[in-house]
Amino acid sequence: MPAAEFVRNTLLDSRSPACWWKHPLQATGILLAAAENALLAVADKLGLVRSFQCPVCGWRGANFRNFLSADEIIRHCICPVCGSFDRHRQLVLGVRRELQAVAGPAPEVMVGFSLSSAMRFLLEHEGLSRCFRTDYALEDRRFLPDFLGDLRCAPLADDTVEWLFCSHVLEHVPELDICVDEILRVLKPGGLAWIQVPFEPGLAHSRSIRIDPYRAHAHAWQFAPDFGNLIQREGWEVTEVIAGEELTSEQLRQFAIHPLERYWICRKES
Repeated sequence: MPAAEFVRNTLLDSRSPACWWKHPLQATGILLAAAENALLAVADKLGLVRSFQCPVCGWRGANFRNFLSADEIIRHCICPVCGSFDRHRQLVLGVRRELQAVAGPAPEVMVGFSLSSAMRFLLEHEGLSRCFRTDYALEDRRFLPDFLGDLRCAPLADDTVEWLFCSHVLEHVPELDICVDEILRVLKPGGLAWIQVPFEPGLAHSRSIRIDPYRAHAHAWQFAPDFGNLIQREGWEVTEVIAGEELTSEQLRQFAIHPLERYWICRKES
């Protein structure tokens, strides 16, 4: 988003959680984090410090950038080159491990719902077959979908997709069960679904919530550690992969991946 549009929608909109005259603390935090991003860019150009590395695109630099939105600031999480968050970097490392473990050929038919730029980079640069990108609308050009599709009624035939990526999508859809059933339906026997969702800190049980159009995330769900139970289905095996249990402490630091970041692999029965 252009800087002027971001300022207008975030700091100068009275309905925004970071409105300058209503929420000055949040607005100040955003300005300070933006200033730090600018200083980090200068440090990278000078090449003085290169202690962090992105496993997706190979960038090395002083630190990852801050994520800024009206209601949230996440420090040192975004790669300035490929745009990956720590969740993307963890997922990319997991995909590479899976590819190394596959005895036969790599998957031929892959579909990504709202596929991130980081995953697109991986799939386009590592000799994998075409991954078809889909989204429910064309407004956000970041995802450049090949076709439009609603995950509640996926425009895909039964048993046709070998790998399906669904990262930070399900929290936006009230009809969670329908979406999970659709993912299971379109997967080929033996196929994999890679699923990621955010967790709400301190929440013991997942719950559906009213979508707030003035919040940056527009979530319909707040998920807790019981998420894996919500997607359990007869017909596939669900495995939770937690970053702190899969990666070394040095990898977590160097790649800026939170140790509690996680994803779920859902493997459909053959």
